[in-house]
Amino acid sequence: MRIAVGGLDKNRMAASVREHGNSDVEVYETTDMSAAKDIKAGKTDYYFGACNSGGGAAISILIGMVGYNKCCTVAKNGQKADEMVIKKYLDEGKICFGMSVENIEATVQLLMKNILEK
Repeated sequence: MRIAVGGLDKNRMAASVREHGNSDVEVYETTDMSAAKDIKAGKTDYYFGACNSGGGAAISILIGMVGYNKCCTVAKNGQKADEMVIKKYLDEGKICFGMSVENIEATVQLLMKNILEK
């Protein structure tokens, strides 16, 4: 499984993916534009992006290039990610996840847990 991370504090996000992933997970830091191209080419399975709000720059390029039906925001500024909502989004086929930079560790932990259980 290959996961691209982008946006603000992508070093911290990549470290969190490594912490909560397993040996089958490859994570790389990139730009949102490159990640979208990789997803469309089938080279990347998931994208995690962060910005200050969680719903703007974190995910907007992916929505435009990959499609709204594959993208969602899981943790906005001032909110925590909800595991049931993450499960619902994964069941709907979402593969690009936006989050606020303040929620990176807790959100990535929930995303990785549910992606690996899927």
